[in-house]
Amino acid sequence: MLNPPPFLPTKQRIRQAFDQAATTYDAAADVQREVSDRLAAHLIQTGGNLNPKTILDAGGGTGYGARQLQTQWPQAELTVIDFAPRMLDAARAQLEAALLICADIESLPIAGQSCDLYWSSLAWQWNDPQRCLAEARRVLKPGGALAVATLGADNFPELRHAFATLDDYHHVLTMPAPEYLLAICQDSDWEVWRWDRQPVRRYFPDLRTLLRSVKAVGAREVEQRRPTPLSRSAWQALTARYEALREPDGLPLTYDAVWLIAIRP
Repeated sequence: MLNPPPFLPTKQRIRQAFDQAATTYDAAADVQREVSDRLAAHLIQTGGNLNPKTILDAGGGTGYGARQLQTQWPQAELTVIDFAPRMLDAARAQLEAALLICADIESLPIAGQSCDLYWSSLAWQWNDPQRCLAEARRVLKPGGALAVATLGADNFPELRHAFATLDDYHHVLTMPAPEYLLAICQDSDWEVWRWDRQPVRRYFPDLRTLLRSVKAVGAREVEQRRPTPLSRSAWQALTARYEALREPDGLPLTYDAVWLIAIRP
């Protein structure tokens, strides 16, 4: 069994970041939509005979994944949980016939063995995946399906490179290694149907636009905050380091995406 990650982000700060991003999230979340689309495709491809009556969307954000689930299984009873109230407000405006609950996915207010499908797209990386998996196991019926997309440890490598010699602050959150998630799943006898890890990359014309895109989807949280903004010289140094990574399509930003489909024992 791999050791658990040494750092877990502060929930209060992350909740605040996503609340602040609620109004900008959908316009900027093309990576998040792509990851969710791939999760849906994996689930349908590997579990084509699934016919869930009760579905939980854990960390549903503004409801993009929930709308996919409603389209695929319109008769299912759908519950959407997120810990950022304003994200849920945005979801409420776009969802019909779904129960929306503001809660922490590490401690779900859901009865045990009550769900046929547990879905979560890009939420587990802000939490302890072992706790999330334990809660998924608790609320799923035996034989129920788990569909999760999360981020691996090599997330935003370009940002880490650009900031590496600038100061001693960690400007990108430390994510648990994806092998850790797979190991705890296999160790607890889940039947893994699909495990996939692929980079999802986007390009930007300049560094300011890139950083605004990260902030717009609530992913701007860092392990340690600088007490003061970057000085002009520090910003110039940061820009120069990132510019060295420029490709023909622009400045790259890479998400380390992971998809998991498994069946509860």
